[in-house]
Amino acid sequence: MYKIGLISALIGTTLLGNGLYMGGKAVLAQQLLERSWNKTLSTGEMHLPWGWMDAYPVARLSFEGQADSHIVLNTDSGQALAFGPAVISGTENTSMLAIAAHKNTQFQNLKNMGIGEIITLESSDGETLKYSVTHSEIMDSRSQGIAVESAAEAPSKLALVTCYPFDALSFNGPMRYVVYAQRIDVKIMS
Repeated sequence: MYKIGLISALIGTTLLGNGLYMGGKAVLAQQLLERSWNKTLSTGEMHLPWGWMDAYPVARLSFEGQADSHIVLNTDSGQALAFGPAVISGTENTSMLAIAAHKNTQFQNLKNMGIGEIITLESSDGETLKYSVTHSEIMDSRSQGIAVESAAEAPSKLALVTCYPFDALSFNGPMRYVVYAQRIDVKIMS
């Protein structure tokens, strides 16, 4: 009985310690990403958040009615996705910019987004683009993809991609939840 209690206490302590470590790492990473983003905005040059990172900030993503914003990284490598939303490779210079993030962190709100909600994307050159949600879909990544076309200007469409279903314990399944949005022109009154 004593051994079972001791083993249970050790397992609980290990899990708690791991959770505190991961949470602390996430908070520190967000501060470093924010610092890197601010340097990029002020200098116009790419700045790595830390020396061994394989990605750098290219945009800030925010959702209407939410205080949080997220730094978007330039590549969807495994390392980058561990720290924040990232541009899906191959969609950078297309009419449909696709951004991926984990369903239990930055994109946990996608399941509740409705048609007409506004998404703001601030680019590293300071341009602010607004998009209105048009629809969402569930797709199987083994047989479906996001249609893209080359573009010479800022993307006219946005696709936000995360794993599906939202309540699944696994993160490696083939199903994806995609929210689509169309760029809108916002007239600023002075």
